[in-house]
Amino acid sequence: MRIVSNRDVWEERHSVAELGEAEPSVIEFQPLMPRGRALDIAAGKGRNSIALARSGIHVVAVDWSQTALNLLALIAKKDELEIEPVIADLEESLPFRPESFDIVLNISFLERGLFPSLKKVLRTGGVLLFDTFLIDQAASGHPRDPRFLLGHYELSELLSDMELIRYREGIVDYGAAKRAWRATALARRTT
Repeated sequence: MRIVSNRDVWEERHSVAELGEAEPSVIEFQPLMPRGRALDIAAGKGRNSIALARSGIHVVAVDWSQTALNLLALIAKKDELEIEPVIADLEESLPFRPESFDIVLNISFLERGLFPSLKKVLRTGGVLLFDTFLIDQAASGHPRDPRFLLGHYELSELLSDMELIRYREGIVDYGAAKRAWRATALARRTT
C-alpha cells in the first residue's frame, strides 16, 4: 500500500493544471507597490510571480512543488524574467533573512503561523499583499476546510500592526461563471 503525502497531491495537481492568470488584486494593486525585490509565497507555477517580473520586479518564488517550480523556471528563462524559484515547506518557516524584500505576495494560501515571518522579511516601507478565501467560500466551493478560510475581518486583525493601504472582503468575479469569497489586504510595514 502506497501512502500519498500532501506533497504528492500538490506535485500531481501542478503536473496537469494550467498556469492561469494572475490574481486580479496583484494587477490592481501593482501600481501601489514599491519597486525592488518581491517574495511570492506558495507561488505554484508562478502566475503572480510572472506578472510582477514582467513589470521589472525581481521575484523570489517559493513553493513546495518541484514540478511547479521547474515549469516556472522554464518560463522565466524563455521570457528572460528575473524569477528565482526556491523550494521550501512553508508550514515550517520562511528561509529568508529579515528585511530582505520590498514586496511579499501571499495569494490563496493560509498558514496563520507565518504572519510574523511574512512581516519580518519585509523592509520598512515594504508591502504585503494578502489575498485568500473567506469562510463564506465553504458553502460555494473549494476550499471547505475552515483551517484554510479566514473569518470576517480576521485579516485586518492579523495585520493590525501594519498600515492598511487597501482592505476588502466579498465576492470576486473571475468571469465564466467563476466566483469566490475572498479577503484582500495591501498593508505597509512602517517600523
